[in-house]
Amino acid sequence: MPAETGGALRHAACLLAAACLAACGGNNGSAVPLPAVEAIVAAGAPLNATPLPLQTYGYVEQEFQVRGRANRYRMPDAMGNAQLIDAGHPYATRVLVRRPADPARFNGTVVVEWLNVTTGQDIDFIFAATRELLLREGYAWVGVSAQRAGVEALARWNPQRYGTLSVAASNLDPASGAEIDPAAFPAVGGDVLGWDVYSQVGAAIAKGTSPLMGGLTVKRIIAAGESQSTARLTTYHNSIQPLHRVYDGFFLYDRGGPMRKDTGVKVVGIGTEFMNLFAGPPPADTADTRWWEIAGAAHVSLAEVADYLDPVILRDGALRAPNGAALSLSDAVNGGNCAVTPIWSRVPNADILKAGLKGLDAWIGGGPAPAGAARIAMAGPGRMLRDAEGRVQGGVRTAAYDAPVAVNYGVNAGGGFCALAGYHLDYTPAEMCRRYGGKQAYVAKVRALAEANVKDGMLLPEEAKRTVDEAQGRSFDCAGG
Repeated sequence: MPAETGGALRHAACLLAAACLAACGGNNGSAVPLPAVEAIVAAGAPLNATPLPLQTYGYVEQEFQVRGRANRYRMPDAMGNAQLIDAGHPYATRVLVRRPADPARFNGTVVVEWLNVTTGQDIDFIFAATRELLLREGYAWVGVSAQRAGVEALARWNPQRYGTLSVAASNLDPASGAEIDPAAFPAVGGDVLGWDVYSQVGAAIAKGTSPLMGGLTVKRIIAAGESQSTARLTTYHNSIQPLHRVYDGFFLYDRGGPMRKDTGVKVVGIGTEFMNLFAGPPPADTADTRWWEIAGAAHVSLAEVADYLDPVILRDGALRAPNGAALSLSDAVNGGNCAVTPIWSRVPNADILKAGLKGLDAWIGGGPAPAGAARIAMAGPGRMLRDAEGRVQGGVRTAAYDAPVAVNYGVNAGGGFCALAGYHLDYTPAEMCRRYGGKQAYVAKVRALAEANVKDGMLLPEEAKRTVDEAQGRSFDCAGG
């Protein structure tokens, strides 16, 4: 990265400003500095480049280097404002953008995903799950490499393209000598600049003059993330958002919380059967939050993994076995010798996520709040109530779970990441016949459940139609059915 003229003087000025802010009690409501943004033109393709034919949707994908100077914060109170430690720490990261090429196609909303790094590389779980909604309704999506693990993996994967990137800074608090961001699973720790990086990217998007949006007029910005990223975004919502108010809403995929109640920012969180077991039931709904739990859902569902994430991760080859072989996400999970296979539940998390995201967007824009949803029923602490077939009671009930073609569990056993994958055991044609009596009855049940989900606001009409079409396309012949 080229040296900046007068950089040392500016760095000193930033440190002086930080001292003043700390003495004055923080920078509540302060403006966020805008970072420098330039397109990445080095050889090669981006890590996580989408395989979708974006041009057929009227979309483009672009990758940018974003650089600036970031603050470090300490978080003494999970429900209070962050305290500024110091400022002026240089960073450079990458931002991946997928947006409408024609401003007329843009609906005004940008979904900014804090990319997940639990596997040691960036993964765009939110885009994978909601891509049909984003592309058909004109959303823009931005993926931010906000954490060291992801940025360092980029540099290893393609040093020519990403070798100058860094979001590293000292993890020691000068006031106490303690770690600012200690590692605590699933958090990898040591990410002290990510808060400001994420704020500055959001501010650049909102400003409208940044190259990031290609001249699109932005109306709303939604912070989004999955799993570990929801934990980061919970902290961001509670401790950083009140300082700068960059984001208009938060969309959390499995799961995040509890959330501070005085930010005035709308939050929709979607949880799963797995996360209920791992972290307990979600918080109660409030005037600004809605929490849904999907019955039978694994941490990520089969469709989004098999149809999108596995092919992309395997193609990129950044995830490797000890012998150097490239791995898909499913390969990495199966490496734990999971107790039941095939892994991943067939319950379609993505369908519920799309409804939740669209509902949040409308809510932010002044529309009605998304409906509340029944929680997974509990038989006691850490024990979900299950029926005679082992299915959890309560939660968002989908056709995949209540008119199933497989046994679906949201949890599994084994080493590594097996617990989060769940599993599915497909029914044979004979089992389908015993359960439904015939295809006509099966399709009718699927249709009734999908229509009920649409009425409740948990499923969009497009996904309901696809669900019924898939049921009609399923082949099993029963005598008299």
